[in-house]
Amino acid sequence: MHNSFDTKHSANKLIEVELPADQLEIGMYVKSLDRPWLDTPFMFQGFRIASSTELQQLKDLCQTVTIEVEENYWFSYQKKHVGKASSKKQSRVIPEPTVPLTQSMPEAKKLHDQANTEIHEILERVKNREDINIEPIRETVNGFVKSVVGNPNALLWLTRIKDRDEYTAEHCLRVGIMAIAFGRHLGLAEDELTLLGMCGMLHDVGKMAIPDEILNKPGRLTKEEFETMKSHADKGGQMLEEQSGLDDAVIFTARHHHERLDGNGYPAGLKAEYISLYTRIISIVDAYDAISSIRCYKSAMTPAEALKILFDNRGHQFDADLVQDFILMVGAVPTGSIVEMTSGEIGIVLSINHGYKNKPKVLLVRNQFKKQQQERIINLVKCPVNDEGVPYEIAQTLKNGEFGVDILDYCKPKEYPHLNQFDWL
Repeated sequence: MHNSFDTKHSANKLIEVELPADQLEIGMYVKSLDRPWLDTPFMFQGFRIASSTELQQLKDLCQTVTIEVEENYWFSYQKKHVGKASSKKQSRVIPEPTVPLTQSMPEAKKLHDQANTEIHEILERVKNREDINIEPIRETVNGFVKSVVGNPNALLWLTRIKDRDEYTAEHCLRVGIMAIAFGRHLGLAEDELTLLGMCGMLHDVGKMAIPDEILNKPGRLTKEEFETMKSHADKGGQMLEEQSGLDDAVIFTARHHHERLDGNGYPAGLKAEYISLYTRIISIVDAYDAISSIRCYKSAMTPAEALKILFDNRGHQFDADLVQDFILMVGAVPTGSIVEMTSGEIGIVLSINHGYKNKPKVLLVRNQFKKQQQERIINLVKCPVNDEGVPYEIAQTLKNGEFGVDILDYCKPKEYPHLNQFDWL
């Protein structure tokens, strides 16, 4: 029986990965150590861990060890270990925001604008096959992580702003933000959230290699055109391989975010055991944003319709457990949605109440006559009633800008002294 890390009989690409010593396993091939070989009891420079004694020696001597492993097996291993965060559902406590929305929104808006500029520049340079500087976008993603850890609702508000003429760049930005928020919901560590955000921001760079007449075609693609469109995944991986300073997970996700658990995806037809946690997360967020966005060839579906498609395809195309978690995080009416209440009043969804996907917190900004009113917050979990004693419910979601309500107006620094009594978190 071959160990899962045995690479001798495989033609798959070998990659080098630096691991904390306490994550090593018997069967892994050790390529290098964080100390000179002469300072260790190991005879050869490069060896396969064959016993528990060697495993313990490595853990005692080293902080990190670089292993050589098959690319596919590495991501299977990553799914098993990093995925522990999503498997402990009963014990996991979803953290509440620690920073008020009014405090986190100005910085979130600044980061969002900065990232929007950076992702446009990166995609343009990738399109021209020019080197890209990863550090600015990595620093911005780090800023996203800190913002999301403090209060995910600020950046999630901003993902509701969409310009169909800037789809690819803004889609990458939205997927990066939503992936970070989803990772926080799953309990991932901050360094994992940063890596996940990079995966999301760069997952669709391959579309820069697709001719505009196919990428922006208003009608149905021909079979040949669809094959060209599908090539964006593999081309994205190739493009990112040419760049320095990128984690292998980012490259893998760009290449494989259209794989399916049942093996019917592309470009490699990978089955579930070879699809990493990061890639599973990005495939869900990518599909959700694409379905709920206006494109040149289709109108946008509602968030609820998009979630139903994800749910219907769980277990075959998407990870079933992750889909359920994503639905819990997003809610039927996502943060930042403009809604009309059954009372006729207009509001903006502030945040989701976990476990109550249809009962968010709503900032009411227009009265029943669609006229401006003093803003106030209602928490639908607490079953508030209007002036006539009728319980508040959401009647429908509206497009940004309807009745003069623009999400951007609520992303600017503004004082709401009359709202201090309410929970802005």
